[in-house]
Amino acid sequence: MEKLPWVRTVQGDVPAASLGHTQCHEHIYLRKGPSYDVNPALCMDDFSRSLQELSDYRAAGGGAIVDAQPGDFGRDAAVLQALSARSGVAIVAVTGFHKLCFLEPQSSLPTLTVPALTARFIGEITQGMTSPDGRLLPARAGMVKAALTEGGLEDPAYRPLWEAAARTAVATGAPLMVHTDPGSDPLGLMTFLTARGVAPERVLLCHLDRTVPDTATHLALLRQGAYLCYDTIHRLKYHSDAEELSRIAGICRAGFSHRLVLSLDTTNERLRAYRAADMGLNYLLTDFLPMLRRAGVEHGQIRAMCRSNAAHLLSFRISPSAGEQENQT
Repeated sequence: MEKLPWVRTVQGDVPAASLGHTQCHEHIYLRKGPSYDVNPALCMDDFSRSLQELSDYRAAGGGAIVDAQPGDFGRDAAVLQALSARSGVAIVAVTGFHKLCFLEPQSSLPTLTVPALTARFIGEITQGMTSPDGRLLPARAGMVKAALTEGGLEDPAYRPLWEAAARTAVATGAPLMVHTDPGSDPLGLMTFLTARGVAPERVLLCHLDRTVPDTATHLALLRQGAYLCYDTIHRLKYHSDAEELSRIAGICRAGFSHRLVLSLDTTNERLRAYRAADMGLNYLLTDFLPMLRRAGVEHGQIRAMCRSNAAHLLSFRISPSAGEQENQT
């Protein structure tokens, strides 16, 4: 019998309606490694500090987050499971890949064929994720992550990974999150994905509010049915909160509040328990949403961007296999 709709979290499968306020692109625990070497802000490896952020988020009304760090790129699934259990915040983990400059040196990903990559990604969704020490954990991923660089789909280092990510999304019904770099081609990517059977409404394109300044591109993607994640909120090195408010309000006026989700894309410089002076994981709830209301964005639109859109996007829309039924909560 079909079970619909449900979301796969590190604690098990939960009804989509139970998520509440959800931020679909965050980083709450990131082991020190190549990401840190690229940018020291990309390391959050203190359990107590990460737990404090999640607890504050929960106290402010937060219900769930997506931790957007795949395996072999700094993820620790066992820690995410423990953080979720201790904080009461549902955490959706991701499989797939990030930018290869963040890849851990011991990873076998670059040597694997498309079928082997696909089997690995599917296994993390249907069976369990691998811990940094190689153990298979019962915690499973609920989303596929992929990175669109300026080289795009023509870069031979990324093409097998993209083929595997698309196959995984189709085979499992999992949603597909896309990191976008400046100069990348999200419209071309959508052509690639839909040609392989990935439905536009299963795709979440992140960072376009800072990487693709052309609003016409955003609207074209929204018309196709894709979701966008605006996550450059209070990232003042890119633009002000006033500019972000204006962009969000414009999307709402265009009639696409039902295809937009909001997040912070956190780093240790943007988490109060780590290094931030003026914000934490709860910034959307405590500071930015009141700004949206004062800017005239309607209550129903805010609720969609922070609750129902995430519930729809993260929901699995195929029946779990018999082998998975016993893991349902």
